[in-house]
Amino acid sequence: MIISGYATIDGTKEYFLKKGLEGEGIENGEYFNCSKIAIGTNLGDFSDEDSKAYKETFSYGLNKGINFIDTAINYRGMRSEGDIGEVLKKLIVEEKIIKREEIIISSKGGQIFGDCLKGIRPMDYLNDKLFKGNILNKEDVNIIDNRRHTMNPKFYKLCIEQSKENLNLKTLDIHYIHDPEISRFVLGEKRFYEELTELIKFYESQVEEGNIKHYGMATWEAFICSSESQWHISLEKVMDIVKVVAGNNHNFRFIQLPYNKMNNAANTIKTQSINGKMYTAIEACKILDLNIIINAPLNQMENIEGKGTMDELLRYVIETKGVFSTMVGMKKKENLINNMESIFKNCIIKK
Repeated sequence: MIISGYATIDGTKEYFLKKGLEGEGIENGEYFNCSKIAIGTNLGDFSDEDSKAYKETFSYGLNKGINFIDTAINYRGMRSEGDIGEVLKKLIVEEKIIKREEIIISSKGGQIFGDCLKGIRPMDYLNDKLFKGNILNKEDVNIIDNRRHTMNPKFYKLCIEQSKENLNLKTLDIHYIHDPEISRFVLGEKRFYEELTELIKFYESQVEEGNIKHYGMATWEAFICSSESQWHISLEKVMDIVKVVAGNNHNFRFIQLPYNKMNNAANTIKTQSINGKMYTAIEACKILDLNIIINAPLNQMENIEGKGTMDELLRYVIETKGVFSTMVGMKKKENLINNMESIFKNCIIKK
């Protein structure tokens, strides 16, 4: 059964009221309210064991106050999306413990993916499905090392349709262009923005058709590297394109980027130019009215020795002004419980 609806202000507000949570640990947004941390799903392998752990974590989090889950079609060979879909069907349709409008689900597309349950590797999918099916041509695929990315809207249409099926959802709350800096590096600045224009047109059509509510970009280097870098993407140029395509009532509203105590460039290094003045990525997002979602808040556990406790490292990120929510990779339920204790420890628990 495909689950209709999408996250709303009223629905997400009601979610936290039912959980008895108010204040710190919750972010009140323009489109929905959400927990200050979300469950990230990129960790782990293709195993049944990891899927079981994830499903336990999703169920616990959604029941206890975490109403935001982030994924991508290529995470764990589509198993992450499938695991989320199973839990959503159980909690929303079968047990009716939560409602669709109470939760936020985001996914991503852009990188060539495979299907681990069918034994289809990304390269096989590329050759047998995408090339032979005339979805992509070889010149559409931008390659750096083992990463294959495209800006072709036909591929994103396939990604959104497949993600909806995996997640058992009629509408995705947020869909990101995943790691667009790969294509930026390969295509060069001029051609990248030309192709981005067509992709933005596609995304706006997806909102009109009810397949997604909002969209944006999920990045690593794009917004925090030097403007001279081949990886660099200008937020000002992106938003100029968006507004030419869709005006001020556009639906490009979310940016995902890395930020943590070990790598705090997003809030300390001025890499983005707006009207001739330089700003940090976080400052630029605020100026351009973009919601900031953080990834890698613990720097993927690298170089963290002596930097503080897990609680301190996480709070460093979520307490940064302008951060809307933070994706934390949490395969194990016990890690989720610890992180929930951190973000909700000063939250008003209403009896």
